[in-house]
Formats: sequence, structure tokens, C-alpha cells
Amino acid sequence: MSHLVLPRLVLEDSFGQLRRCGNGRAECVLYWCAPLDRPDRLTRAVHPAHKSGYAWYEVDSGWVTGFFLDLRRRRETVRVQVHTHPAGAGHSHTDDQFSLAPAAGFLSLVIPQFATGQAGLAGTTLVVMQPDGTWERADPAQVFRVE
Repeated sequence: MSHLVLPRLVLEDSFGQLRRCGNGRAECVLYWCAPLDRPDRLTRAVHPAHKSGYAWYEVDSGWVTGFFLDLRRRRETVRVQVHTHPAGAGHSHTDDQFSLAPAAGFLSLVIPQFATGQAGLAGTTLVVMQPDGTWERADPAQVFRVE
């Protein structure tokens, strides 16, 4: 798998958004987007309309429809689904079943402790959807190049 360029500002802004949303008490989710003509360069984080609790979140389906239309208009794609967990970072059965884009190569990054730690990839869990729909772990340090 080739590297995805993750600008430090996108990473830091993401942690800030996840912290504000979850407030150390609830899960939060966002999506890292890239231009279609530069899918290896993440350019922004999008925070969806969603409900959440201590160990769950649910994205508003109407919001998702509008989001996909906006992506098309902006000529962008979602490369990574990013969300928090209350304790350690693992990809749960629910996470496996309900990704935004169930397609081979889609990435899902789980950040532990509701993203209350230092902004970075240490301690996170990254999985990649395989062609058969299963998820395989990947090393965030091998996939993302923070700059």
C-alpha cells in the first residue's frame, strides 16, 4: 500500500474536533477526504451529523446522501473513516459492519481514549477493507506520512 500524505494540520484539527464532539464521554466520527486527482493526499476532515454515546455512534443517513453529492461536486473521495473508542483502539464487530464506504482499500482508523491523548497515530488501530469485505490490520506508520 502506498503512503497517504496526512498534513499535520488535518491531524491536529481532527483531534480537536473529536475532543470537542465527544467531550471525553462519547464516541465521535469524521472522514478524511482527498481530491480525486490526488487521492494520496488527504486535504480535509469532515465531521458528519451524528448521534453518539459512550461506545457507539450513528451517522445521519440524510446527511450521508448530501455528503456524497458534495463529494461529487468537489471532485473528492473519502479515504479514511476516523472514529474514537472509550478505551483501547480496536475495530469492533459493529465497526466491521457499518463503514461509510464498504469497498476494497477503504481505511478505518480508531483512536483510543476519545482522542484525549496527544494528536498523533501512536496507539491507534488501522484496518483496511479487503476485496472479500473483511478487514486486515495495517501499520499506521506505514500507511500515513504526516507532514
